[in-house]
Amino acid sequence: MQDFGSVAVEERVHGDTLWVAVRARGAEWSWLTPEDALRLAQHWMAVYGGGAAPKLTSAA
Repeated sequence: MQDFGSVAVEERVHGDTLWVAVRARGAEWSWLTPEDALRLAQHWMAVYGGGAAPKLTSAA
């Protein structure tokens, strides 16, 4: 698990599916696909990061 202050992130595998789990300030875990997590990170970087958003790449 990685801890970014008040946000915790970890990868969880259920069956054949990899999920990115995000939890902020004790709330319930939000489960995202890696692609959804990348889109969310890109949005956050564009809005709050003050810099260029990371490019979305797909692990093929």
